[in-house]
Amino acid sequence: MNDLTQKKIAVIGSVGVGKTTLINRLSNNDTINTDVVSSVDIGKEMTTVGIDYGQIYVDDEINLALYGVPGQRKYSLVWDFVKEGLWGLVILVKDNDRHSIEEMDYLLDYFSVKDDMPCVIGVTHFNNKVTNELTLVHECLRKHQLNLPVYTVDTRIKEDALMIMNTLIALAEEVSHV
Repeated sequence: MNDLTQKKIAVIGSVGVGKTTLINRLSNNDTINTDVVSSVDIGKEMTTVGIDYGQIYVDDEINLALYGVPGQRKYSLVWDFVKEGLWGLVILVKDNDRHSIEEMDYLLDYFSVKDDMPCVIGVTHFNNKVTNELTLVHECLRKHQLNLPVYTVDTRIKEDALMIMNTLIALAEEVSHV
């Protein structure tokens, strides 16, 4: 058996987009979860304050390490740790939430997303109503001169979570011949 190669994937996005849920759905083992009761009103009771962590064993040679980071900028020190040595990136954006779109714009810069980095955008909390958010996501990507796959997903559904990860793997194979 060859040595196991670990590939680092960050799951990022604003507060409440489903980062912890996505990692919990995908991980082949128990995850490390750093959620605590929020001391301020952020629209939900619990918030991530450290790094959520899970793993996916693709085969005997490749292990995908999933790092979920807090959605609040005050924890950007954690972001700095996670962005070093990234193999891929998943950005989650909450539908019908302009702040989440603005945060995606900021995160694309912060994580220095370029076409040679496998990256997938997942729009969560999508309710099949006509909204401008999907248009705004695509406009933001054009502004950054990026052509990235964008999916509407429910991170609670394993098939949706797997679609994101399978796309990320396919992009990585195309970009770097994993």
